[in-house]
Amino acid sequence: MATMKAQLLFFVSMLCIIGGGIVEGFTNHPLNSPCRQTTKLEGVFDAFQKAFSNEEYGAPAEAVKATARHILVPTLEQAEEVLGEISKGERSFAALASEYSTCPSSSRGGSLGSFQPGTMVAEFDQVVFSPETKAGEVKGPVKTQFGYHLIVVDKRSGGGDWY
Repeated sequence: MATMKAQLLFFVSMLCIIGGGIVEGFTNHPLNSPCRQTTKLEGVFDAFQKAFSNEEYGAPAEAVKATARHILVPTLEQAEEVLGEISKGERSFAALASEYSTCPSSSRGGSLGSFQPGTMVAEFDQVVFSPETKAGEVKGPVKTQFGYHLIVVDKRSGGGDWY
């Protein structure tokens, strides 16, 4: 804050020099520095400081993000087959992703890492960022231009309390 005030003072001082040394709200400094602020100017600095500090609103909210895994298959029948395997509970989602998924993420157990809304195709985003989708549950099959996805949201952050 102090540096912003100093920068603004420097800027206004330069205006004083360019403008001939005396501008309304300023007086010449007795030690020949360009200008000295008066009490009127304090209000200007306070207004700038308040405008740029955003103290009334606090820190900006963390960006909305999700961490998810998926299994991508070309047909609805394959998606239903994999869903059946998941429901048996004999193998992990990661193991099934490694075996069945056609996505390069299959080598990471289907993990897509963290991403923000708009990163994935719309149909995928609608499921991942929906308040109805709970972390850890398998959603799908979800049809996209790439095929059929079975999706697990591991974590979401940001966006308030609606998760």
